[in-house]
Amino acid sequence: NVGTFRQRYLVEDDFEEAQRERERDGPLLFFCGNEGDVEAFANFSGFLREAAVALGGQVVFAEHRFYGQSLPFGRDFSKQQTQYLTVEQALEDYAQLIRSLVADQRSVVVFGGSYGGMLSSWMRARYPKLVFAAVASSAPLRFEGVKGFFRLVTEAASANSCGCAERVRRGFAVLREMPRRTLQEAFGLCSDNFQLDELILWARNAFVTVAMGNYPYALDLFGQGLPGWPLKAACEPRNFQQLAPLEFLAKAVGSYYNATGTVACHSINGEYRDCADQTGCGSSHSAWGRSWDVEACRQIVYSTSTDNISDMFPPREWGPTQLSRYCQQTWSIKPQITWYQSWLSAVENSSRIIFTNGLWDPWRSGGVLKSLSSTLVSLKIPEAGHMYD
Repeated sequence: NVGTFRQRYLVEDDFEEAQRERERDGPLLFFCGNEGDVEAFANFSGFLREAAVALGGQVVFAEHRFYGQSLPFGRDFSKQQTQYLTVEQALEDYAQLIRSLVADQRSVVVFGGSYGGMLSSWMRARYPKLVFAAVASSAPLRFEGVKGFFRLVTEAASANSCGCAERVRRGFAVLREMPRRTLQEAFGLCSDNFQLDELILWARNAFVTVAMGNYPYALDLFGQGLPGWPLKAACEPRNFQQLAPLEFLAKAVGSYYNATGTVACHSINGEYRDCADQTGCGSSHSAWGRSWDVEACRQIVYSTSTDNISDMFPPREWGPTQLSRYCQQTWSIKPQITWYQSWLSAVENSSRIIFTNGLWDPWRSGGVLKSLSSTLVSLKIPEAGHMYD
């Protein structure tokens, strides 16, 4: 296809010190946008601005195709159009943008977090002459390891609050036995027209999100109104030791979905989107969730089951069989289960990449946790959540 589309990118180079240093050809610090609106990630990435000042460089935040305002076919997400939503296409977009921005011999260092961190490491491996180095934050490049995701959510909950995992288990056990009207009242749902599995996944998603966004300060990136240490807040709602199991679970879940205290009632379908990626695709109102569902069906393929033994959640099998059935029915896509392997090999045989992982981040199950060489360096951050650095 020789068609074109408008790709959004943000440029920041109004740093006075950087302007003075630019005569020394400071680097281009290029942020590989991931699954969402690039402005949200730009507002979250103060480290790049600090680095630009220190290095006399320029910062560019690039938006990923099919996200934010970079929509090649507008709101058309038909199979005919989403065939162009692939990692290879996104990487070539970034390569073309970098070439257009760097006419001289300035060094280019690419950055990214989570999926964006995967993209930054793949950029360095795929375009070694164009990209000098990469920083990959919380990047789960080892897809087979992600099967441990929910176990690590549980471990993080226990680390933040003694007994939390067992309280959550008891809450879910009671939930499964309660009538629909009792559940509606306990969780403050707008309607009793819901499926039990929907309620469980919606509730599970609250713990997943506060585990990822478990920062020591308030931040809206993972949800409006979340306080500092939101996982601890979920595990220890007010008077939690006196609460019955279902009441505890409802308050824990509400600490995420109603962190602002302004939600009158909860719509499960409005606040949670079930999708190929069982760790979450936002809400039904999140435009990015639809694009990410396509990617999670095609190339970014994880098996993330729960068993209520190694983790604190009700059993739910989600392996290649369940994933393939869902993806075929929803998008007519056959998951490329082993696609990541050649890309991981390319990264492991590359150089000048820093991998960072928080030790409370459940995504570290797929991360590079040991240095692979003197220039493929792993840094681990104690008591840190997803993309904390």
